[in-house]
Amino acid sequence: MRRASLLAGHLVPSPVQAASPPFLPPPEADLAKSDRTHRCSAPVGERMRTDSKEWEMRCKLALAYRIAAEYGWDQLVFNHITAKVPGSDLVEGGPHFLINPFGLRFDEVTASSLLKVDLEGNVLDKGSDHGPLFKQGFVVHSAVHAARPDVKCVWHCHHADTVAVLMTKAGLLPLSQEVLPYHGYISYHPFEGTAVDLDERQRMAQSLGPLNRVMLLENHGPVTCGGSIEEAFVHMYLITLGCTWQQKAMAAVGGDLSKLRIPSGEFLSRLQERARNKQGDAVDKKNEGYNEGLSMWHAARRKMEDKYGASNIYS
Repeated sequence: MRRASLLAGHLVPSPVQAASPPFLPPPEADLAKSDRTHRCSAPVGERMRTDSKEWEMRCKLALAYRIAAEYGWDQLVFNHITAKVPGSDLVEGGPHFLINPFGLRFDEVTASSLLKVDLEGNVLDKGSDHGPLFKQGFVVHSAVHAARPDVKCVWHCHHADTVAVLMTKAGLLPLSQEVLPYHGYISYHPFEGTAVDLDERQRMAQSLGPLNRVMLLENHGPVTCGGSIEEAFVHMYLITLGCTWQQKAMAAVGGDLSKLRIPSGEFLSRLQERARNKQGDAVDKKNEGYNEGLSMWHAARRKMEDKYGASNIYS
């Protein structure tokens, strides 16, 4: 029985689960066809000396940091989003990853300021040399990247409402439509204090498992993973919003779980079955050319470009 009926116990990864809920952005190859992030990249003369694929990933990750700042997924100079450098699995000492330099606010990160590091946290490229690697913060990310080669982006934050939810034994409840699709797809990792113990990386990897894309660190914060930055963004957006709804609902009922409208285990099982079989959706999408997750990403991109100016992000 899952969390809806037994609030004490945590959901654990199962080898029979799908890799992720069914509403996510399309695979990375499809994203590349419709992603317009690169259209505002700095002119070639202003770019770092790097290949076009790495530069595009730098632009996209810099945009992700601006988005995180907008939604409160930052903590002044702490927290991180990492992205695997395209093709770096094949080079000596690879794979390599892009990450923010310590000391910059998220809304100050640019494509060229990002550091390039290896799995052990060795800095291979200082970018525009705006700060060092905060190795303590890289522990969580290196744990996931090492264990899950399928993951191209790891997004971690200390979002206040989400951390508050993870300080309760109830954890994240299937209360809102934002989190219902994640029922059965979330991993939990017990609180071990500040993430400075390198041995914790293996335990984190075991907690995440081979398939799940969301891991909630108890008393700490959410970690979302994706085959693209866009996918990790969608997970983070929905999980944090669901935690905000839960916090408001818990406050409204004085913390009394019996007063919350928690969907039954039977309902949740039907929802999962419907998602697996892609049945029961009365909305005909076969003639529509949109993807919800990708549309969310582009909406956030336009908002950031309007607010900061594309040249101030992709430079």
